[in-house]
Amino acid sequence: MDLPKWFSKAIDKKRRGFLWKGQEQANAGHYLVAWEKVQRPIEYGGLGIHNLELLGCALRIRWLWAQKTQLDRPWARLPISVPRKAQALFDVAVDTIVGNGEHILFWTDRWLDGHTMAEISPNLIKTLAKRTAKRRTVAQAIQNRSWVGDIKGAHTIEVHIWDFVDGLLLQPDVQDRYTWKFSQDGTYSSKSAYGAYFVGTIKFGPWRRIWKTWAPSHCKFFIWLVFHNRVWTSDRLAKRGLPHPEACPLCDQAEGTIHHLLVECVFTRQVWTL
Repeated sequence: MDLPKWFSKAIDKKRRGFLWKGQEQANAGHYLVAWEKVQRPIEYGGLGIHNLELLGCALRIRWLWAQKTQLDRPWARLPISVPRKAQALFDVAVDTIVGNGEHILFWTDRWLDGHTMAEISPNLIKTLAKRTAKRRTVAQAIQNRSWVGDIKGAHTIEVHIWDFVDGLLLQPDVQDRYTWKFSQDGTYSSKSAYGAYFVGTIKFGPWRRIWKTWAPSHCKFFIWLVFHNRVWTSDRLAKRGLPHPEACPLCDQAEGTIHHLLVECVFTRQVWTL
């Protein structure tokens, strides 16, 4: 089901409070990193805390996948309500391979060189009855060129569509197949669907150095904050007009930035040498 937005916000409020303050109640001053960034996978700079909305969409894509690949399910032919984000991802993530054409939908499935008929000829689709568009299979459509009769009114049919459909040869002994682009075996998984929502996000270079080490979790978390420059050092306190030391409290020479404190400071260098 669709979670009400107030419900998701209430859960996120508790999660934020637990992460930053260790308790349910926390104010904005405790949040060192934006919640949107925190919810990214660790390889994209986040903590891998699930985004509830995207996770819900990824899980509900399973219904669309089962509707195509498991026709023996009692509800497979019933209309399914899914969020637009879920439907949009499913449309681009599934490749359709025509066999006998008995299950692939002629007008709405992605079987024309990776495109749907609606994408190739949107004006043509507008002339169809919705019932026909949702039920006409490829096998039914090419038999006696029945697909031409689905088009109401006088419309020009692109030559490449006509040539492609007219030259299509079905394989009666081969079942139609659907493959999921985001997994190696071509099968849907909620993990790959959730990860697909972050495709195109800039990778966080040092994530392996942080999270794939033997260090205790609180040390990893601290270094994660360091890489995001979200530690309350004097330079960040100064920008916000908060009390801060004018110089590095260890060497009394330079401003206490996180880079200076951990790398450049004379005292720090002695610690690393030891």
